[in-house]
Amino acid sequence: MALLNGHSREEYPNGDSYEGQFKRGARHGRGTYYCADGSRFEGDFEDGMMEGKGSYFYTRDEQYEGEWHDSKRHGYGNFTYHDKATYEGRWEADMRHGQGLMRYADGAVFSGMWASDQRHGLGQMTFSDGGHYNGAWADDARHGRGVLKLPNGSTYDGDFFKDIPAGEGKLCDIDEESNYVGQFADGLRHGFGMCEYQKSGDKFDGEWQRGARLEGIMFQGDGEVLRVAYLNDVLVRHEKLSAKEQRKLKAEANGEVLPDDEEDAVDAQEQKPADEDKAVAAEEGAEADAPGPPEAVAA
Repeated sequence: MALLNGHSREEYPNGDSYEGQFKRGARHGRGTYYCADGSRFEGDFEDGMMEGKGSYFYTRDEQYEGEWHDSKRHGYGNFTYHDKATYEGRWEADMRHGQGLMRYADGAVFSGMWASDQRHGLGQMTFSDGGHYNGAWADDARHGRGVLKLPNGSTYDGDFFKDIPAGEGKLCDIDEESNYVGQFADGLRHGFGMCEYQKSGDKFDGEWQRGARLEGIMFQGDGEVLRVAYLNDVLVRHEKLSAKEQRKLKAEANGEVLPDDEEDAVDAQEQKPADEDKAVAAEEGAEADAPGPPEAVAA
């Protein structure tokens, strides 16, 4: 039997068929391959394989148009899914791989790097609720350093672990009207961190547990500095610190070191009232011990 060359049609035992160019009996050149399940490929062939550019029409109203290699999506191409989601970008061995743009059916959009059909590397995503993330991804989840903006305007700038804020970060909470810098775990303030409350002007610096303050230092808006403790984020203990401790903590909070002469001045200022009290007490004691006027001698 002579090998097919040029344009021809061939039927296969499994119900598939091909119509197009042949070379020495192999599909080679432009042609259309019809599958028994109703799907088809229109495009280039080389030595019997889909190779070059072509369009594949799948049974679930899905379509790919782009580059092929060894009968797999490979290179640059566009895919339309059955739910009308679309992907435009790089492919490798039938999987999204490299730079690509994904528009989801719910309106969300991702633009960034892919690896083995998953978001992996740097990328930014706008969610259907209006939220936005820009940063690192791994295994289809936010993982590494990134910035998340929530629909209400709150922002988190910091570390993520498997899609959840964890590690070091900064949180600007619009509802609470606060700015927090510190540690996170499972998406909550957890560990050590400082939070400044805009409405009151207070600033808490200390330990947090699952989103609630535990114990630390409170810098009040009126200038006072207290040592505080909380239970379920309710204040259960507070202790006013000495003037020296307050000045030192304020300086540290501002990234400063209180000079020795200032510390000595604070010590002297605190000691002065005590010295004055001692002087008054000594004076009163001396007056008590002084002899009274001589008694008259009886005639």
